[in-house]
Amino acid sequence: MSEDRTSRPGEPPAPSRLSQERLRFALDGGRTGIWSWEDGSEDFFGDRGASLLWGLDDGEPISTEALRGSLDPEDASRTFDELHRAAGASGPEQCLLEFRIRRRSDGAERWIALQGRRYPGNPGEAAEIVGTARDITSRKQRETHMHLLMREVTHRSKNLLAIIQAMARQTVKDSVTAAEFEQRFSARLRGLAASHDLLAARDWHGAAIGELVRWQLGPALESAGTRVAIDGPDLYLNPEAAQNIGLAFNELASNAARFGALSGPEGRVGIAWSIDPEGTEGRRFRISWTESGGPEVSQPRRTGFGHKVVERLTARALDGVVDLSFPASGLTWSLHIPASFVLDAADVPSVN
Repeated sequence: MSEDRTSRPGEPPAPSRLSQERLRFALDGGRTGIWSWEDGSEDFFGDRGASLLWGLDDGEPISTEALRGSLDPEDASRTFDELHRAAGASGPEQCLLEFRIRRRSDGAERWIALQGRRYPGNPGEAAEIVGTARDITSRKQRETHMHLLMREVTHRSKNLLAIIQAMARQTVKDSVTAAEFEQRFSARLRGLAASHDLLAARDWHGAAIGELVRWQLGPALESAGTRVAIDGPDLYLNPEAAQNIGLAFNELASNAARFGALSGPEGRVGIAWSIDPEGTEGRRFRISWTESGGPEVSQPRRTGFGHKVVERLTARALDGVVDLSFPASGLTWSLHIPASFVLDAADVPSVN
């Protein structure tokens, strides 16, 4: 027996059962529900698909009270005001509402978008809005993440410009010629860029200490080969620590290549880091740089920007303590900072 698809004269053809099933399949696959709102009676209805979004029992329709009870308190009044406005005679033909709910099944906060079209009622009857309901939580989370990211980028850009300005000002003071300024300033910019590249590769969550050290040594590490010993566990530094320790290592490497252990064929550099046992000041992170086998070392008669970075600025920025000494056998430097600057590997994403 064929399916009755007849309609009254002047009306659009009635949908077949097959077309209704296709629509329901498409809505279920897209995790989409159907809803309606009658303005006069404030009657809200959500179908089975919508009830799943709300975390209701399978097949339980969403009533006006269920909607009101699920809404986040900050969104409740606004949501119903927008429904009334959309159903009004002067309201838009189409509407879009976004609000937060608490799912009944698990108590989770979810963002829901109601998109609908207003259908005016007959004379004396209230208008009705009919549309679809979708879960947009993932999109909202991405928007929030992007907003926070842009704020963080703005903040970091200001800090970066301040660092570059200080580097330029101090490098000018330490340079005799324009060529010397260009060489020193460019090297410092490359070191700063290396730290930023490492942080950007992990979405600015942190940087692996081993990678940070190797990137800052750069060409010096390539030419020295096994004369540079690097030893330490797989640890990650937060962005603030990575930038400041990166600046310090760039200065230490530059000084070693020009005047210290890496300026000749016999010199060696040992780099090590660890988490010290908890003491009176809590757990501390320690990282050290030790030179040996190079030219005889003595206390410098004057201090430039690099000396200030490794001795004072890094420690001040990270609430740490620096020990910098110049025994004849070679420069030694160590930094102790709170272990809170060290991150758990699980908190740092893989390289992007």
